[in-house]
Amino acid sequence: MKLKKIAALLLMMVLALTMTVQAETVLEPLPMDDLSFGAKPKDENYIANTAEKVKNQEYISHIGYEDESISVRIYKDRYADTDYVYAHVKISHPSQLRSAPASMDSEGLKNPSFRQSSKTRGRLIADAVNAVVSLNGDFHIKTDGKVTFRMGTQVRNNADGRYDLLIIDKNGDFSHLSGNKDKKNGPLFPLKADYTAYFEANQENMYQVFCFGPVLVENGVSVIDEKYLNKSIGSQNAAQRAAVCQLGPLEYMLVASYGNQTKGNKGMTIFEFAQACEMAGRALNPENGCLLAFNLDGGNSTTLNFKGIRNNKFSYVKVNCPDIERQLSDIIYFATLVK
Repeated sequence: MKLKKIAALLLMMVLALTMTVQAETVLEPLPMDDLSFGAKPKDENYIANTAEKVKNQEYISHIGYEDESISVRIYKDRYADTDYVYAHVKISHPSQLRSAPASMDSEGLKNPSFRQSSKTRGRLIADAVNAVVSLNGDFHIKTDGKVTFRMGTQVRNNADGRYDLLIIDKNGDFSHLSGNKDKKNGPLFPLKADYTAYFEANQENMYQVFCFGPVLVENGVSVIDEKYLNKSIGSQNAAQRAAVCQLGPLEYMLVASYGNQTKGNKGMTIFEFAQACEMAGRALNPENGCLLAFNLDGGNSTTLNFKGIRNNKFSYVKVNCPDIERQLSDIIYFATLVK
């Protein structure tokens, strides 16, 4: 009898411990209708790069982050005589995919919003909102021809057919709104009336809208022709490029390429960058690749921020082209739910 009582007591203790652990790991979603942010990522959850440093090559000191709510891995590859880095991100809830304006970093600013025209370093915005990983946005303060809808709030609709629109819904899924095709003058992206009609029909489920483009990859395959011409984005220029991509439900990829300002790199045309995004998507998701890859503001604005060693201090660093750092108006980022 005593052994049975001891066994029963031990079983109760194990069950109580299991319930306690489960209670501790309940993850509460973040608000999806304001600029609040998650807890600070824990330094011990970052994964150091153990690969040997190669002379004359930039070294990424930390290549991952892992906790109960988010997984991030950083990779580096090369295509078209140009280096590019990409972050593979898996999250637990759509609210972890967030956006933030530069005014989040402005001291003394009581009510930061996407209506302000502030600019600052991407790593400072990332630090202000406790981002696990972040990428530059679409330079929303250039309002001419732009649509801005962030964190569930409509800011402006100045669409005039020059830019493509990435729409992220409240499930974290990507889609895009394109206009009609005009064979004589090239692609015609959404006009104000096109976006207004979409907004009126879908606003309850809209979460973020980024206005730049074009769509680079859809259903695993590049949709950009080698002769694609779009002067608004300098499509034929060899430059730095940035893209945000969806690989699957709550699974994403951030891509940033180098430019010719960095030794040994020529930069990518939009066609070459689309090819690189397709290859990176296939590397991470061999079966389906990128469901949708969307081009964001590029050139010197291209900024992938992650924590690493900077001036002998562990802090937010620019992973791509760290020697070139332009001020940004906004970022797209991923947050942890672990407090």
